Amino acid sequence: MYRIGRCRCLVVAMAAFAFVAPVAAQPTDSNFIRSIQRRLEQLDATYRLTVPPDQPISERLLIDYGGSLRFGFVTSDDRAGATRILRQSDATLHLRMELDGAHRFLGRLRFRYDDFNSGRSFDGLGDEFQAPIGDRYWYQFDLRGAELARTGQHLDWNLNVKAGRQYVHWNSGLALSNVLYSGIVEAEAGDLGLVGLVGVTPRTETIDFDATRPNYDTAVDKRFYGGRLEYRGLAQHRPSFSVLVQRDHNDADQRVFATPIGDVTTRFRYDSEYFTLGSRGSLGPSWLYRAEINYQSGRGLSSPINPSDGFADTQSESDIDAWAGILTLTHLFYDERETRLELELAAGSGDADRGHPSNTLLGNRDGTDDHAFNGLGYLNTGLALSPAISNLIMARGGVRTTLVDNRRRAGHLQMSFDAFLLNKVDAASVISVPTRGNRFVGLEFDLGLEWRLANDVSVDLRYGIFLPGNAIPRAQRDPRHFLYLGVLYAF
Repeated sequence: MYRIGRCRCLVVAMAAFAFVAPVAAQPTDSNFIRSIQRRLEQLDATYRLTVPPDQPISERLLIDYGGSLRFGFVTSDDRAGATRILRQSDATLHLRMELDGAHRFLGRLRFRYDDFNSGRSFDGLGDEFQAPIGDRYWYQFDLRGAELARTGQHLDWNLNVKAGRQYVHWNSGLALSNVLYSGIVEAEAGDLGLVGLVGVTPRTETIDFDATRPNYDTAVDKRFYGGRLEYRGLAQHRPSFSVLVQRDHNDADQRVFATPIGDVTTRFRYDSEYFTLGSRGSLGPSWLYRAEINYQSGRGLSSPINPSDGFADTQSESDIDAWAGILTLTHLFYDERETRLELELAAGSGDADRGHPSNTLLGNRDGTDDHAFNGLGYLNTGLALSPAISNLIMARGGVRTTLVDNRRRAGHLQMSFDAFLLNKVDAASVISVPTRGNRFVGLEFDLGLEWRLANDVSVDLRYGIFLPGNAIPRAQRDPRHFLYLGVLYAF
């Protein structure tokens, strides 16, 4: 009603202006005409306000709430050929609020229970409720949105702040893709954008890449500090440079391992920095791209056991000198099924004297630089094998499309298919799964189907099969399968 009233006032004012227009040439009426013009401009400026000044807060506040119930069934083959089965029950409740397009809040509660077959849990802890219950909650302030709501003016610069427990995907995610208690500040001025990050890992929802450290999946304390500078003055490209610093506050951890050569005391520390040069954008009307190269430096502790001969070794600080990169191309077909083709190439450096690419025990050898790339990042390397990027070169081709286009009713069906070619960068170096001295790791094919049975019920199917190559030991060359079937009810 408010906007309709404004429109009527504007029409009446314009009619009045048209009535006096014939006398506009007379000097005695010039002040009156300028006055009418100023009133019209003021009316128009007020009308442009996103939030009129007299609108009650009940009409300015957007509240969205709901939840979901999900049951998932997972089967996965390990390297010994044994099948692990998980039944997962998951319930979520969420609340989202937005005021004036400038203040946003999200809170989400999650209740999850994992039910494994006897003796087949992934972490050895058996069936259990997963913590935490409050897994996402953050507040965001957008200065440009606030000014647009207050005055109707679009600022040429902006400041956006987001703080709380949130998922942080830094750049392409190679170095960091994890939940953090964090604050992210994004400033924009002219053609430049600057992003700052300060965060700490939640102790109960982070899995460290070093599985030999005590409580590596229940008590992780890493701090992150990052900054990214982007140039936004190009129409089709957005180049950037960023620095991410990771500091390990688990360095007081110590563990004694019983080995054939006796008890071995192991200390843990891994501090790293990631320098990233990248760009994203479009290559013509149908192609999107993302390119990124990471250089990793830092310091870590070497292994107390020499990986090559199994004898005790001195633990000392080692310099980290590693790299990783990714190139992604996406072709948009602009058809009714929203079909797109994805091509991706990714690689990361490895270390020839490591017995494991990320662990401290049987990790980097004393007196040598550590060339294995490690971080708390995520990269899609397949469902069934899912190796880390260290010493891996991966080529992926995928397609996404809609098989049955029925978005407003039941029956909507979407499909995804990915093919992976996995090789080692250095045949003599290890990767995150056991291999021997060959380069070809294997092939994998993943299929995904999302089927909407009703407006609020959907079924999700994910299947992957890994076909081992010559780098996999002969005793482990049976195909490995991964299957996920989930039913989701949203309300």
